[in-house]
Amino acid sequence: MIENTTYFKCRPSQLLNLQAFLLTVLAIPIVILLKIMLKEQQMSSILPEKLAIHVDRLPIYLSIYILINLFWQMLKVWCIRYEIDPEQLRYTSGVILRKHEFVENYRIKDYAIEKTLIYRMFGLGNLTIYTSDKTTPILHLYAIRKPEEKYQILRGLVEISRKEKRVYEID
Repeated sequence: MIENTTYFKCRPSQLLNLQAFLLTVLAIPIVILLKIMLKEQQMSSILPEKLAIHVDRLPIYLSIYILINLFWQMLKVWCIRYEIDPEQLRYTSGVILRKHEFVENYRIKDYAIEKTLIYRMFGLGNLTIYTSDKTTPILHLYAIRKPEEKYQILRGLVEISRKEKRVYEID
């Protein structure tokens, strides 16, 4: 039996939120233009007074919505955690409702590493793990640092776990 130490804990990079970051950056000039256009239109003369107040505040409402959405996306990624120890691979996610998935190491069958151009620029990659587990047949570890190193560690632990449990793969 291997001593129960965690070989690595990692989280995905916030680079997963690149789309949300870019949309936020693109939304800033649009909100500013909307504010300028609404100021020039003088909506109070056309609309009822209570509605005109909210129309004038529309850019503020949009800005708040955009920032809350960006914060939420960042929080979702920040709450994801991957842990590997000699017995199992643990995946935890969720902000309000925490979800915990466990895959026994001896159930891991195959691996795939994928690196996009942007991920390669930052030393990141996706590690896909194929298992014989009924609830988690495919587990994706997105935007992790040094995926080859994580793969090598996991591969060694899987072999040791299979030998200890005397599990052999039959195709």
